[in-house]
Amino acid sequence: MQAEDRRFALRNLKLIAVIAVGMVSFFAVLDHFAYPEYQALFAYLRWICAATVLVLLFLVRFRLGKQYFKFFTVALPLVPAFFVAMTIFVTQDPATIYYAGLSLCIVAIGFLFKWSYREAFAVSGLVLLFYLIACSPAIANGLTAKVAAGLFSNLVFLVATGAVVVAGSFSHHQMRIEEFKGRERLRQKKIALRQNAKELQRALDELRETEGQLIQSGKMASLGQLSAGVIHEIGNPLNHSNQALFLLRRRLRQFPEDDTIREAVEDIQDSVDRMKEIVRELREFSHKRSEVLSEFPVRDSLDVAVRMLGKELDDHEVAVDLRISPSILVKGVKNQLAQVFINLVHNAVQAMGKVDTGRRNQIVVSATDAGEHVIVTVLDNGPGIPEKIRDQIFDPFFTTKDAGEGTGLGLSICFRIVEAHRGTIQVFSDGSTYTEFRVTLPSPLVELTMDHSAHHAPSDPQSTSASSSILTASTVS
Repeated sequence: MQAEDRRFALRNLKLIAVIAVGMVSFFAVLDHFAYPEYQALFAYLRWICAATVLVLLFLVRFRLGKQYFKFFTVALPLVPAFFVAMTIFVTQDPATIYYAGLSLCIVAIGFLFKWSYREAFAVSGLVLLFYLIACSPAIANGLTAKVAAGLFSNLVFLVATGAVVVAGSFSHHQMRIEEFKGRERLRQKKIALRQNAKELQRALDELRETEGQLIQSGKMASLGQLSAGVIHEIGNPLNHSNQALFLLRRRLRQFPEDDTIREAVEDIQDSVDRMKEIVRELREFSHKRSEVLSEFPVRDSLDVAVRMLGKELDDHEVAVDLRISPSILVKGVKNQLAQVFINLVHNAVQAMGKVDTGRRNQIVVSATDAGEHVIVTVLDNGPGIPEKIRDQIFDPFFTTKDAGEGTGLGLSICFRIVEAHRGTIQVFSDGSTYTEFRVTLPSPLVELTMDHSAHHAPSDPQSTSASSSILTASTVS
């Protein structure tokens, strides 16, 4: 608060100095009418007063003046008061109208300086003392009744002016203290808010980093689960290649030129190409550097998912019907979306493998181009998801599997990936005969910027009948 008082006082000193010099010079006209015999002397006193004020204003500009600014704020209004008292002393007229100049000095204290009531009381008392000293010779020589009445009247007005200024300074000072405390509390709150904002930003950055790590960990977990399927997928082409090579060696010994040999070579080439494609897809899926935005047929990601889950689909006797046109394009990160569909299909396969529904296990995957969005549905005829846990399945670490069988991160990662693509993922189920996951993704028509802001789409009760009809009418492949 003292620093604020210093800034305010130094700013107002110049204003007070200008007012003091201007009023001292302007009121010289009163000397011509009230005391023409002292006009020259009073003009000399006025010049000295103005010069003294300007000297004080000059000195306060230096470092010492700024350090002891209180002295200058007290001295500046007292200089005109002192010279007014000198004019009263010279005239020997206690009832003079010049006492009004002393009132102006007191008023200046109250309005132009933010003083405490103690400072206002001290300076008002000094001004009153100047007036009494100036009147002391006249009082000593004796006063007429009229002059004594004027002196008394002037004293009353000076005391009343001082009392008003002191009371106003006290009230104003208390208000300033409360205002300063309020501003200080507000400043502390702003500091706390900025600190909280920094902590929240730091936490958000850590959350995003953790999210990326979880996605990558999810990929590694998916790769662990899919390793058997990959080995199976690579093993079949290798067996075909070995058989074809065996036949090729035998035929080469018997018939140097034969169509069968040519067909065997083609079989080997096809099998090797198939293995290369599987390895390439596996590498793209597992490496983070392949995560770039692009336009691609959504069926490509689903083909990767079905191919990697091939052995598990065979083991659980689950048929997958892909009803997706290769012409339907989406915009996003191909291997991330492949991870979403791998998780969705894998969860469906595991759910159907645990419960004997009496029906042939099947998954129908379809896609619809809705203009700015592409809607992909993964529909299975498994046991469904109970309503009481349906709102929790996207929560991190929530799982219905036994300990050691799952981490509860699969659907949470799916939700975050779709969310980052500015899409939505919804789940619909009747809790007994089907489960449908509906993934809405941006089409190439939408300018996509990867984002991390959450939005969870509400459930659609109208999907129940439609889902059931799709499963009933599906042709299993």
